[in-house]
Amino acid sequence: MKNLLSKENRKNFGKAIRKLRKSRDFTQEEISEEIGVSREWISKIECGKSSPNCHDLLKLMKAIVFKDIEELYLFLEEATADVSVHTR
Repeated sequence: MKNLLSKENRKNFGKAIRKLRKSRDFTQEEISEEIGVSREWISKIECGKSSPNCHDLLKLMKAIVFKDIEELYLFLEEATADVSVHTR
């Protein structure tokens, strides 16, 4: 199965996830335990080596929690900078 995000956009997304996680003072271990994945998986996401499927992304977002809609908007803007989607 192909990744929907390009390599560059996986990096943008990972950086945005790391920044948001750290702003909440969560460790990778705490997030991984909360959503039932390995700490290594969180690390791969944050390094741009992997991207979550929709189900895991929702669990990740629920664990981190956005303070308000503006914070969500800023996260999405940062995470999708220069987005290019692969097509068949």
